[in-house]
This record gives sequence, structure tokens and C-alpha cells, in this order.
Amino acid sequence: MQTDPEPEAEATVRTVTVEASSTHPEDWGRATALALSQLIQEITATTGTDPCRDPEGLDVSLHIKAVPEGESITVTWRG
Repeated sequence: MQTDPEPEAEATVRTVTVEASSTHPEDWGRATALALSQLIQEITATTGTDPCRDPEGLDVSLHIKAVPEGESITVTWRG
């Protein structure tokens, strides 16, 4: 007897984007830190747990895009 596989739960995706006012990579740290902080707060508020305390850690992707005044920093989490 063959059974259909259980459908996988759809992953939750959270994304935060902030802008850095500089085009120099050495200046993007503050914007990246702000994006990560906002993302962690959102995940914690939604799930009730701090993703950084999870044994698997926090796995995020980072995307940087030029904008007229600097760079757009986007951090994405798929949980």
C-alpha cells in the first residue's frame, strides 16, 4: 500500500530592510546590525522564542543593493 507523503509545513519568511547612508562597505555595519536586531525582535514576538538561543542558531541571508543615497541592506530568515 502506497501513501502520499505528508505535506511539508510552509516555511515562515521574515524580511527586514534598512538603508545605509554610505556606499562604503566598511560603513554598512550599523545598518546591518539594525536590520538583524529588528528581525530578531520580530521573530521573537511571533514565535515566543529567541532564535539566537535555538540550538541550530539563526540562519539568515543578506542582500545589499545600491540606492541613490547609499545601500539597501536586507536580512531574511526562513524558519
